[in-house]
Formats: sequence, C-alpha cells, structure tokens
Amino acid sequence: MFFFGKKKKAAEQPAAEAKPVVDRQELVAQAEQRKAALESAPDKAARIRLLNEIGSLYFQAEEVDQAIVYYEKSLEEDKQLGKAYTDLLKLYNLKRQEAAAAKDDANLTFYMNKVQELMQLSKDVIRGKV
Repeated sequence: MFFFGKKKKAAEQPAAEAKPVVDRQELVAQAEQRKAALESAPDKAARIRLLNEIGSLYFQAEEVDQAIVYYEKSLEEDKQLGKAYTDLLKLYNLKRQEAAAAKDDANLTFYMNKVQELMQLSKDVIRGKV
C-alpha cells in the first residue's frame, strides 16, 4: 500500500515524572502533632477529622499498622463511608496480600474477615441501619 503525506514521527514520550520524595519522619511528626490536638478537639466532627488526618499521614509514611489503628478509631466514632472506609479497604487488602505472600493463614483469614466487616458496614450504611 502507498500512503501519501507526511511521515508520522515517533510519538515523543514525556520525561518520566519524578515521584516526590516522601519524608517519612516529617509525616510521622505531623501525625504526632495531630495526636496531641485530639485531646482538645472541640467536638465529634473535629475529632473524626483529626483521626482521619492522622491515619492519612501514617498511610503516606507507610506506617500501615498505625494508619489502620486511627482509621478504625474514626469508624468506631462515626460509621460512615468516606476516607477512613476507603483507605481501610486498601490497607486491609495490603495486609492480606502480605499474609498470602508469607503463607500466614491466620493473618490471611483475619484480614479477609476485616474486609468482610467493612463490606457489611457499607451495606448497613446504604440501608440506613447505622
């Protein structure tokens, strides 16, 4: 076949974007500051916001277990779908994958059950049972 016209240049690929360097110590320090503010939170909404911020900071710092603790506290105080719920699903699945790779059946079952509990929570919230 003959094609008339200009030859197409190979698509130029943009330079690989550099991932921002995450300063884990700084993120943990920020989480610690927010923990101190928890005690003086003026109301329930502020407390839940702080719990979610702390969980998010630990998540970014790759402190998975700490992130789980604070997101779970947030959901205990206010059972609603949101950041705590979605990040907990991610974290539980991460822990489940780690357990599967380590062939740790006890933790695998534990985190599968945690995922099931969150799925039940979402059903209860949607149905107005919470």
